[in-house]
Amino acid sequence: MFRWKKRRNKRRIRLSVSPALVVLLFLFALIDRQKLLLQILLAAGLHECGHFFALRLFGGEIDALRLTAFGAEMRIRHSERLSYSRELAAVLAGPAVNLLCALLLGRMAVALDWERGYMLSGIHMLLALFNLLPMRALDGGRALYLFLSWCIEPVTAERMMHIVSGVVLCGMLFLGAALQGAVGLQLPLLMLELWFVVCWCMETGIVKPLRTG
Repeated sequence: MFRWKKRRNKRRIRLSVSPALVVLLFLFALIDRQKLLLQILLAAGLHECGHFFALRLFGGEIDALRLTAFGAEMRIRHSERLSYSRELAAVLAGPAVNLLCALLLGRMAVALDWERGYMLSGIHMLLALFNLLPMRALDGGRALYLFLSWCIEPVTAERMMHIVSGVVLCGMLFLGAALQGAVGLQLPLLMLELWFVVCWCMETGIVKPLRTG
């Protein structure tokens, strides 16, 4: 998942980490029985590298990078160089990297009879598909918003995205409830459902994100 804000002033790249992300990682580590946290973080890092290098390729200069529980936010300089098509390509670059990694790891797993390779391939695939969901907090929603803004205009695109995100939220909550009913109460599913709700509330303005600094 990836968002960026356009800025014109020249500054060095600043990196910050949200306390909420630290708490989220700590909670995940507590319930991570299969020890997947490191592999997930590596897949997420490659995902963000896809965004980063695509932005640099298209002329965007990174001003600040903030890691949050809702994804990475990059502030960029020289935003006038990013047309809708270039920004759309940069948004999709993250999931594209994960899909490529999933394909390569899957083929390696088959060729080498590497059982763990299947798991790593699955992590990349799931991360890519998850980020392609059409919610504004995710790459799929950002890409859809840019495409709609390109075809019509941003205000109408914003309104349409609120509707689409609401439908996706209802679908995810229904699916989560169905899975809970089938396999029993699962903390990761509850955390994911809560994440979707908070993202939708922030997108619609019901909840304002906290800013520091």
